[in-house]
Amino acid sequence: MTKKSKQSIEENVLPRKSKKPSKNNKLKLNGKMYFSLLAFQLLNLLTLVLQFNLLYLLFAIFALALQFFVHFKLVRKSSLASPTSQSISFYAAPKILPSWLIFLLAISGSVGIAFAGQELGLLLSMIHLLCFAYSLKMFEIPSRKDLYQLVVLGIFVATSSLIFIQSIYFSLAVIVLVLGNFLILINLFAPTMAMSAQAKLLAKLSLYSVPLAVILFVGFPKLSPFWQVPNVESAKVGLSDNVKIGDIAQLALSDELAFRVSFQNSNPEHAQLYWRAMVLDDFDGVTWRQGLREKGQRNNQRYGSATLEHANSSASVQITGEGLSYQVIAEPSFQSWLFALDFATSEQGDIGQRNDFSLFYRGIISQTLSYQVTSYPKAKLAPILADETRALNLLLSTENNPRLLAKGRQLRRQYSDNSQLINRVLAEFNQENYFYTLQPPRLNNNSLDQFYFDTRAGFCEHYASTFTYLMRAAGIPARMVVGYLGGEFNPSGNYLSVYQRNAHAWSEVWLPDSGWQRVDPTAAVDPERVESGFSSNLMQEYDNLSSGLFSMQPLRAMWWYKQLKMQIDAIDYQWTRWVIGYTGQKQSRVMAELLASLKQGKNIVYFLLILITIALLVYVYKSVKVRVKPDDKIKALYLKTLALMAKHKLVKARSMTAEQFADIVAATRPELSAHFTTISKCFAHLAYQNFDDISQQERHIQLIKLQSSYRHLRWQLWLAKFGIR
Repeated sequence: MTKKSKQSIEENVLPRKSKKPSKNNKLKLNGKMYFSLLAFQLLNLLTLVLQFNLLYLLFAIFALALQFFVHFKLVRKSSLASPTSQSISFYAAPKILPSWLIFLLAISGSVGIAFAGQELGLLLSMIHLLCFAYSLKMFEIPSRKDLYQLVVLGIFVATSSLIFIQSIYFSLAVIVLVLGNFLILINLFAPTMAMSAQAKLLAKLSLYSVPLAVILFVGFPKLSPFWQVPNVESAKVGLSDNVKIGDIAQLALSDELAFRVSFQNSNPEHAQLYWRAMVLDDFDGVTWRQGLREKGQRNNQRYGSATLEHANSSASVQITGEGLSYQVIAEPSFQSWLFALDFATSEQGDIGQRNDFSLFYRGIISQTLSYQVTSYPKAKLAPILADETRALNLLLSTENNPRLLAKGRQLRRQYSDNSQLINRVLAEFNQENYFYTLQPPRLNNNSLDQFYFDTRAGFCEHYASTFTYLMRAAGIPARMVVGYLGGEFNPSGNYLSVYQRNAHAWSEVWLPDSGWQRVDPTAAVDPERVESGFSSNLMQEYDNLSSGLFSMQPLRAMWWYKQLKMQIDAIDYQWTRWVIGYTGQKQSRVMAELLASLKQGKNIVYFLLILITIALLVYVYKSVKVRVKPDDKIKALYLKTLALMAKHKLVKARSMTAEQFADIVAATRPELSAHFTTISKCFAHLAYQNFDDISQQERHIQLIKLQSSYRHLRWQLWLAKFGIR
């Protein structure tokens, strides 16, 4: 390597190093690089904006705005001072804040995050600490290592957002953002390289990493996180374990996804899709809650196994009939309860079952959760009722609803048979002037008396609450169950989507020798709601309530929008099912099956043959592959240009030199002279002069110019073909 070329490489690769120590050896970047760092910091932080505390969010906005303003002033000042100079645009990062203030901010911010940790939880505290360091680091980037740290922090911030959102589209956006962060590092290492070449290099390196990423994803042990998102009230989504009259009607206006279900065989009918979430058996006259059946313990602490073996050994369940197997993918709700059809079993160790036969997750559902369930619709639940459970499900508050209490006792005197009494109440709902509506009249203190005797208009929780209260007043053990009803089938992905608007409440009554039986008063008031989803009246109410100046309801009603949404949702579902749903238990099963298959001699031979074939293909590819030099590309481009000119009756004779033919083109077609002469001179320089003195970087830049000239030349000839000059 010559001394001249070595000096050129040092100038290109290490352009910012100075021989002087002290202040002049600081990292210097141009304004474009600084603004790129600020832009990517904004984008990286935006991926987590929904998780940020308001105080940090204000600090991050202030820090970005302050740095943007300072750098904008510097770039504008330098451009005004020397508009023709290129080197003046490189400058060291200005000292916006003094070191003592940055140190004070770091200490006070860390202490503040530590104090807020009880509310935020360990995970969000760590996220805030990471982002806080990221915001402060932008104020101090005196050397290359600081720039590396800043970019790496940004990559960690962007990828941390995948903890909270794992849809395929958000994941792709984060991947693009991470690649953009890496592009900053490539630009630092090779500042004179063209942007297209940098992107090509990044794409090549990314493709090289894909096989390793797939191997790690499939085979690397999936460890459970040591952090947990706190059970913060404001973070909870969907149903609550405290239900007042009107709560579920509010959920009916939400289009937020609750969970998705894929059945192994045929899908059940809509009327059979009662997705049980919680049993609420404690009623104080205003609010339904989960009862405390064991002193000093809450429901999420009293659990048993949800396995089929445990159910078969339990006296509270009699399983009959065939099981219905399906996979549920629940969205993050920051709750612990799960969704399943009655009666549900699961072999997953992180899923338990309460005494009321509801499934729950042993933790908080802070991420998309996939679990496998087998339900037995014909199972008999609690054929023998324990005294404690009977007392809890007969408990009444006599102060709030005296008329309803008297009505229940009157029904008991009229009907000795429980089934006849139940049918009488359902017949009243069906035959008298009761209405099913998303906009029920407001009740004084959530009075069931006022609803049943006066307003007679309500949503599912109105009827379920009233029916359950009447049953208890008549001496029949009863409780309210909340969950979801039905769902929307997506034929593109063959799965069922259940949204928050599908939230529903129904009743369960206990009958001797039959156990707990589901009774849905909604089926008596509005049969369409149970059989096919929202009735026409409810759909009209839903459209009216959802409409507004910025409503997308008219767009959602269009056929093409529905079809497009189904396709997009189907892609996201498959991503969630196979990638996000690839849990540690699935990984253990896959690896066990793989090892079992490899133990068979025949499979080992196939595996070795595949490895040998891949190795041979790589060897042949490397042996046969001819690296095209810039010199060869220039020759090929010149020949390609001659072929193009020949198509337009400008043929070069073999006896002509490149310069002579360029003169002929200039004389006959002067409008083509500029671009053709550029290509011709470069080819002549390559053919008749020493090309080794030109650096590889300069050759690459020259090739890019020639390619641009060729494109312009081809465009001019195409326009001339149609008489356009």
